[in-house]
Amino acid sequence: MASSFVKELLQLSALVPLVIQPCAAASLYSTYKFNPLEHLGGVAPYFEPQDPPTTPAPPQGCTASKAIYLSRHAAIYANDYDYEEYIDPFISKLENNTAIDWSKIPALSFLADWTAPLTDAEQELLTRVGRLEAAQLGVTLSFRYPNLRLPTRIWTSSAERTVKSAQSLARGLELDDNGINVVSIYESEEAGANSLTPYKSCPAYSSSFGSDQSAVYLEKFTKPITARLNAMAPGFNFTANDVYGMMELCGYESVIRGSSPFCDLDLFSPDDWLGWEYTADIQYHYNVGYGNRISGVVGLPWFNASANLLLGDATDEHDIYVSFTHRELPPMVFVAMGLFNNSEFGGGEAVINDTMPLDRINHRRAWKSSHLLPFSSNLAIERLNCSGSYGYEDGDYYRVLVNSAPQPLPNCADGPGTTCTRAGFEKYVQERVDMFQGFSERCGVDYKNSTDVLTIYTDPGKPYLYPLFMYRYPRPWVSSSSSRHFVAPCSSITCPRVFWIRHMSHAETMAPRASIDEFKELLNTSDRVLALCGAGLSAASGLPTFRGADGLWRNHDPTSLATPDAFKRDPALVWLFYAWRRHMAFKAKPNRGHYALAELAKKKENFLCLTQNVDGLSPRAGHPESKLRLLHGSLLDNKCFNECGYIDRNNLSDPVCPALAPAAEDYSPDKKLPLLDPYVPIPHIKVEDLPHCPNCKTGLLRPGVVWFGEGLDYSMVSEVNNWIRQGRVDIMLVIGTAAAVYPAAGYTLKAQRQGAIVAVVNPDPNSAETLSQNDFFFQGDASEILPQLFEGVIGKMDEHGKIL
Repeated sequence: MASSFVKELLQLSALVPLVIQPCAAASLYSTYKFNPLEHLGGVAPYFEPQDPPTTPAPPQGCTASKAIYLSRHAAIYANDYDYEEYIDPFISKLENNTAIDWSKIPALSFLADWTAPLTDAEQELLTRVGRLEAAQLGVTLSFRYPNLRLPTRIWTSSAERTVKSAQSLARGLELDDNGINVVSIYESEEAGANSLTPYKSCPAYSSSFGSDQSAVYLEKFTKPITARLNAMAPGFNFTANDVYGMMELCGYESVIRGSSPFCDLDLFSPDDWLGWEYTADIQYHYNVGYGNRISGVVGLPWFNASANLLLGDATDEHDIYVSFTHRELPPMVFVAMGLFNNSEFGGGEAVINDTMPLDRINHRRAWKSSHLLPFSSNLAIERLNCSGSYGYEDGDYYRVLVNSAPQPLPNCADGPGTTCTRAGFEKYVQERVDMFQGFSERCGVDYKNSTDVLTIYTDPGKPYLYPLFMYRYPRPWVSSSSSRHFVAPCSSITCPRVFWIRHMSHAETMAPRASIDEFKELLNTSDRVLALCGAGLSAASGLPTFRGADGLWRNHDPTSLATPDAFKRDPALVWLFYAWRRHMAFKAKPNRGHYALAELAKKKENFLCLTQNVDGLSPRAGHPESKLRLLHGSLLDNKCFNECGYIDRNNLSDPVCPALAPAAEDYSPDKKLPLLDPYVPIPHIKVEDLPHCPNCKTGLLRPGVVWFGEGLDYSMVSEVNNWIRQGRVDIMLVIGTAAAVYPAAGYTLKAQRQGAIVAVVNPDPNSAETLSQNDFFFQGDASEILPQLFEGVIGKMDEHGKIL
């Protein structure tokens, strides 16, 4: 009997609209319809293309005895590259272009009141539709295999979106809440083939493969579209990237809000969508498909491990294996298996690439990313026990499903339907192994302890070279964020057949490194270093918190004063608050942590520091301007509230104007500043006495900081993202801020994708909980620790911040 959750899931699935305007031909007998969401490649919500249209039911007389699944994670808000390269630039351009009256442009009238469906902090997080997709897959498996035992474990790579997908599938799969263990495999860059993200451990693979080829067709298919849109809205200057991002929003917004106006076929025609899809197909072909010589090599270990499980004679504890990964691995497995090949595999690379021309669409291609890689796309390999199948002997047969559609295997078609016999399957697997074996050699692995095989399913007791986390779903008893469930260590003799779990404290986990000497050695040999700084960097400067002991500032929540609406309501009060903060910043002095970072920036050519602090202490410490980005602005800057473009930078006046003098008074430590006493009235300040913009003459000046509800400076964010993407990042320093929250988590993740080792300096021990054993954590005051860490590069520093 299905759980109440499954019943709720079925009800919810009926409420998710994903409504699209259908396109029907004018011909009397035509049945032509077109749904853009089925042509969006890796951005498509899950659907089953029925390609080929063979029945997913087992052949007559056959029942499944074992099944192994590899699934991409479910729908997310946006892939980080898509967001940064296409979507965010379009959204920022739209927000900054206020001169166009979109309501008067029919196809684009929705832009008059359209708001962006996501923010930078939400990208790559699972959406509600995503959780539904994964849970539906779980329900599907329980219905598809009613006679098989439910799995006790589900495997997943360690990214949040894959872990959440696995947890959602577990909830849809189990009939009651007795718990399914979700085993999270760390996404290491030195795991060899033994992970669910082996492409990250393959130096011969690059995420940029395919970009040059897809850019050719992108320009071709978007050229008439940009011309049409620019004719409708000449002032906007639509580009090819704008069009690509708008069409991506059709998919992403649909899985966030249930539908999207960008899917309207009056905006983009079916031919436009087919052009977008083919551009994506070219990218995937050269990146993870047959156009990349390494694809099959990376995909083979998972296929080989799965085939061995299906062919093994011994009965193990699992009838169903499920693993979650990212969009790169499934198509690489398809190549290893010879699926969706546009040409005979014996053809050369040039022959294969000829099937994906860059000047026109190959409508007859088998390689369609929309069919291969929608969100939650899944590959299944089944072992069937057949008895009484007419024309075939009784025994075991094997078949493959992709998104529920049975796929014919190359040179393996001697069973009923799309299945093949055990002997045929063994021969087929050996042929694929002979073709693609040798992961370490062919990937050009340059690290120690690599492996060519995947053993995570069969050797759970082996000490891994990377963390193996284990979550239990549901986990209502876990209340502390500083604790996790881990696989208990065991020897090959005593290790039980089923994993057992014990609750481990944070101190017992695989802790990050804390050796100053090891970090010094790393820093000495590092080229590109990125730093992110928070309030903890300035703590030793004696800069007081702007909150009182009760968390208030004159009975105001300080966050309520840091908004544009607050400034509109009472600009004098907001200016007093910020004038006091300016005064305290002027009184404070840079500490040794500020000076150490400034010296490191002078010594390291490829160094960039991102600070969330607005106190101006880093510039005053002599930090080179070219290597410092003020993410949240500066208290020393003032800008026009009317957004005329005027900015008064590095204004050192204290107070900013005579009317704000009450905020710049100094009192002895034993006395309280009247401004800070909520029971002492503040003098009335007239609006005309506040700073005004000398440029437009109509607007007030406001503090040059980023307020709640405002975005970071777009050009600066783009510049930082481009810097990160330029090449490998050796070290990511996270100083005086939590590495687990945005924007720190966002920049940390981006740096890690570029190979960075993370080093956190923070007094809070909880700041280390997201770090791996290869990272560093130094608990304490940044002003004391940073000079020690950087000593090998900058030299010894005295107590005043001077280099000896």
